[in-house]
Amino acid sequence: MGAYSEYEIKVLPHLRELQNYCMYLAKSKWDAEDLLQETLLKAFVFFLHTEPYVDVKPFLIRVARNLWIDACRKRQRGRRFAAFDQTSGVFEDSDYVEVRGTLEWLAERLPRRNIEIWLLFYYFGYSMQDIALETDISVSAVKSLLHRTRETLRVRSERIERRTFVRTDIERWSRAVMQERPQAILSKR
Repeated sequence: MGAYSEYEIKVLPHLRELQNYCMYLAKSKWDAEDLLQETLLKAFVFFLHTEPYVDVKPFLIRVARNLWIDACRKRQRGRRFAAFDQTSGVFEDSDYVEVRGTLEWLAERLPRRNIEIWLLFYYFGYSMQDIALETDISVSAVKSLLHRTRETLRVRSERIERRTFVRTDIERWSRAVMQERPQAILSKR
């Protein structure tokens, strides 16, 4: 019996429930169909390379849920767009003021390197390994910087240590965020 036939035998009894679950997650017929197809493909590839589970239904549900979470995260990153007119060099989006204010707030509390690594990791979604490669520091140094940055932001002590910062840094960071260009953060090193 071929791998595809064994896969069909294990998955077909759960297909209707999986379709309903995909529809529940996606709330759209088209997105649900895409999610279902991705789930079945990923499950099939898994079955080809490993020993299939005895109880397939929870596995299929978990694959669908994880794929949906990944898709939502990608969509969320894609929504952050810049309304930047390339010809005039002026931002037209009111979010720019919020981005700029947040970056100024961060610049008053954190060193430049911490802000840049924090932006790359949390905003642009770089992995710690990618940040380490791009900034020529070790992964453990990236972890340490991110940990110290989180702790500093979590504490929010009454005593604000005023740091001197260069407004061009804040402008560069703001443009990088608004234009979705992490390279702008990395290019000034």
